[in-house]
Amino acid sequence: MPERREGSAGGDEGIPDGGVAVDDARTAPAETSAAASLPARLAAGLPRPGIVARLARREARLTVRRGWALELTLLFAAFALLLATFSGSSVAPSGYDPVVASYVELATYLVPLAALAFGHGAVVGAAERGRLGVLLTLPVSRAETAIGILAGRAAVLASAVVLGFGGPGLLLLREFGLAGWPTFAGFLLATVAVAVALLGVGVAISALAPTSTFALAGALLVWVWTSLVHDLLALGVLSAFEGAGEFVAAMIVSNPVATYRLLALAPTDAASAGLAAALDGSGLSTGLLLASLLAWVAVAGVVAAVALRRKRV
Repeated sequence: MPERREGSAGGDEGIPDGGVAVDDARTAPAETSAAASLPARLAAGLPRPGIVARLARREARLTVRRGWALELTLLFAAFALLLATFSGSSVAPSGYDPVVASYVELATYLVPLAALAFGHGAVVGAAERGRLGVLLTLPVSRAETAIGILAGRAAVLASAVVLGFGGPGLLLLREFGLAGWPTFAGFLLATVAVAVALLGVGVAISALAPTSTFALAGALLVWVWTSLVHDLLALGVLSAFEGAGEFVAAMIVSNPVATYRLLALAPTDAASAGLAAALDGSGLSTGLLLASLLAWVAVAGVVAAVALRRKRV
């Protein structure tokens, strides 16, 4: 009968979550074995970029096959085309700034809703259909699975935003020329950032929720708070307390939709109105606003990874 070796080289690499690696204490002193395996264990606990990239490509292909990419692109393009067409009428404001301001007001409500709807079933929906259980039988960790799902859907959503809003934006280029194109490009970048941030929140909700119904309810509550209630509360605080600019700045950074509105409107004349006027001297800059949106993506990815590790599938 062949001898069974428990302390083979490679540490616990490739062991899925829930697996146990046993070091063979008979081949080396306990201290040497523990010291040698510590870097391997630390490395094994981190998501592997190659595995995450393959999972992301798989998730992107699945969402494209189910029609999400086409539907999101058509949704954004339809509303953007209406605004771009209206901008050429005699009663509409002319120039990039007014049109971009109109785009931002539309995207403030439409893009977060689409992103949360796209993300809320990413994990719990796959678990209920049995796809997630099959995926987790492969030699991949749950953290890699969560990050791969988020990355794949983020690529699809970002492409839909760029194609959906960028296509009608060419009409603005033809009508107003190249002078204001950087303003529109900044709008596209900010819209992609907030879309991915809210998608991350949706995926985190999906990983935390026990059923798709709870995930949908959580996504709708987040949309109502971020798109409707939060700014009203900030304006109320601002009107009630003079000199509350720093507090309002903290509230803006804590809400990705409010952050997006200020970031997208920063190059336009509309940035001098509303909450933006109260933030003078608060230290908020374009770079900080963009960094806060990226931080939302990172935090949401970590929450989704931790929640999936604890989720029963």
